[in-house]
Amino acid sequence: MRHPDQLALVLPNETVSRLNLDYTPFHWPSSQKFPEYGGFWIEEPWDGYGQKKWYAAAREPYERLQQLLAPNNENWIEAECLAALIPDTGGHNFSLQVNGIPLSGSLSESPKLQKLMRQRKMRFLVTTCRARISGGGMMPDGKKRGYGIGFDVAALREVDAIERQRTQEKSQLFSVFMYPVIADLAKKKFFGLFGNRCFKCGSTNSLEIDHHIPIVLGGHLVPGNLVALCSRCNNQKLDSPPEAFYSKEELDCLQPLLADQNAIFSFAFDRDHWERDREGYLLALGIDRSLVSEVLTNSDHRFYIPPPSKLGEGMGVIITVDNDLIMQVLRESNSRTKEP
Repeated sequence: MRHPDQLALVLPNETVSRLNLDYTPFHWPSSQKFPEYGGFWIEEPWDGYGQKKWYAAAREPYERLQQLLAPNNENWIEAECLAALIPDTGGHNFSLQVNGIPLSGSLSESPKLQKLMRQRKMRFLVTTCRARISGGGMMPDGKKRGYGIGFDVAALREVDAIERQRTQEKSQLFSVFMYPVIADLAKKKFFGLFGNRCFKCGSTNSLEIDHHIPIVLGGHLVPGNLVALCSRCNNQKLDSPPEAFYSKEELDCLQPLLADQNAIFSFAFDRDHWERDREGYLLALGIDRSLVSEVLTNSDHRFYIPPPSKLGEGMGVIITVDNDLIMQVLRESNSRTKEP
């Protein structure tokens, strides 16, 4: 039951600026529910708390939390905020920021949360979720109470949410081309923009389309945020921000390549031309003549497009109704019902 003097706060979202983001990532959950508890307790350490270095280490997160809650830190509160769980380079340990304020260098204080984060398929991602701070303030007996930090564990269990978003954005990016053979042409133009080489190492093998600004930092798979990388460099980049992966010189060279992508993906399918002359339309787009022939005639080709069905072709069923027969059946039925 809620205390009558308890304050309900919604803290301003400073995590975006603290993580050097220009916008709130679209995939951050907005749920205000906390069906499961996973967190830990932060108390004000007493002066005799172990050795001096232990006391200082325990004092820092408490003072940061007081700073975050000022001027309400003398009240008993329940505050809604945003937590960022930031993995180390090995992906085995996670530090905690609440609204951008570092509160923990390790989640070892929360075994349940630590176990969950280690089980995540993408444990190298900066993970965000809603958090709740409960407690604190001066009690009637003059003592100060600590703070409980709880997390929306249910949201953290959505380990594939970002992967699903990647798949959805890829489908949306190429859906404007209508047919795979046209989408393949757009891919070739895109890689051609980068000289058919990995922008980072120059390799010509296993080229992939990478998010320039990673999806975990709010980047979308849209023109202006696409880079050609080989699979090796893409795996090395993971979800690092561009500034952490590229040199300043590389970023300067990349800017015009990002700006030139709109021309490739701003495509409008000409249905009238397509329905009038399929072969001519594909040739007009710049697709090789031999490939056009294969696509339109070879049913085993991966880009095969079946011919349009002609009006009137195909099987159908014609149903006719004999009104005289129906009336005769009805009369016979009525006569039988009237018989004694």
